[in-house]
Amino acid sequence: MAQRYFFNLVGPARAIEDPTGVEADTPDQAEAEARAVIAEMRLSGDLPLLEEDWQLEIRDGAGRLVRSISLE
Repeated sequence: MAQRYFFNLVGPARAIEDPTGVEADTPDQAEAEARAVIAEMRLSGDLPLLEEDWQLEIRDGAGRLVRSISLE
């Protein structure tokens, strides 16, 4: 059963929260979508230059951390 996952950019001093999220059947499917979004944003130049230690956190609809992906 699909549920909503949110992709938040989290750095040492601030976070950029995803207010919309995506529907996915499993955490693995949400991670694959997140990695595709990261790659697309890097190619288009939409991913800002980030300092060290930035992560993309995948959180479920209840706000629980599901996965964390390093953006280094």
